[in-house]
Amino acid sequence: MSIENPKYDVAISFLSKDGNVAAAFNEKLSEGLSVFFFPRTQEDLAGTDGLESMRRPFFDDSRVMIVLYRAGWGQTPWTRVEEIAIKEACLEHGWKRLFFVVLDGNASLPIWLPQFHIWFNYADYGLEQAVGAIKARVQENGGQNLPLTAAKRAEMLKAEELFSRDKARMDSEAGLEKIVETVRQLFSEIERHCAEINAKGTVKVRCESDFQKRNSTQTCVMTNDTVSLVVVWNQTYGNSLEGTSLVVSEFKGRLLLPSESGQRYLTRQPREVRSLRYSPDLSRAREYGWKEEEEAEFISSGVLGEKCVIWFLELASRALRRELS
Repeated sequence: MSIENPKYDVAISFLSKDGNVAAAFNEKLSEGLSVFFFPRTQEDLAGTDGLESMRRPFFDDSRVMIVLYRAGWGQTPWTRVEEIAIKEACLEHGWKRLFFVVLDGNASLPIWLPQFHIWFNYADYGLEQAVGAIKARVQENGGQNLPLTAAKRAEMLKAEELFSRDKARMDSEAGLEKIVETVRQLFSEIERHCAEINAKGTVKVRCESDFQKRNSTQTCVMTNDTVSLVVVWNQTYGNSLEGTSLVVSEFKGRLLLPSESGQRYLTRQPREVRSLRYSPDLSRAREYGWKEEEEAEFISSGVLGEKCVIWFLELASRALRRELS
């Protein structure tokens, strides 16, 4: 059931640690919708009771309530108030007003969220698809995406300038440190998925990383002795992005694990099947991640890590079917 003439089209609830993600949602949604986003709209709270001012946008002052969810949401003072208002609003006006975005796929969903309620996995679909789905939900609840005005376009231009400035900072000492940490996160995700597969006993994957911060090359290898996949981060210069790349390569045959290098030798060199190249990228939510060469889509380390393991398993399956010449 839609609400008649609400003050906002959408209201965003989030933990303070996810402020950058929430700001990215606000930036994209504000192009044609009215958005309640705290603290950017904190002037609305001046001279009022703070708790009630935070409650109203979620209870009956918005068409759609967006929750950017991870473990801990609903347990801080502000999100606790918002959670109560959201639950009451759903009981009063229906669950179609709630758009639940899960930022951490490993987090357990709140027990009050109905099993039938469809939630959106941010890691799988990203910002652009989430924004499109939210706009559709606003329309379902009686709202509309308004034409772009000159004033709004000026705000968007300012946001673009800030984003370009932040992307330029990737090629700085602080930015390079974050990129190297993103490489470490990618390798950790690959190792985690391989460990889960091995624990289930369905497939045996040998996986090992060689990650040392100061090295010009970082390596993560997966193999089952029949096929292999290697992820290599190359950084030619310690103080520049020039010459950097992340290369994912598939091989028919066995690759040595990092710990075996210099200890064992291969009688037959593996044959490369294909190779994909990625460059460091920054999302609108100011997340460090990756972009495939010639592609525009941002990919987080979590998503790319799982994709690499899936590619390895598909390669192993092709080898079993004798499709690799």
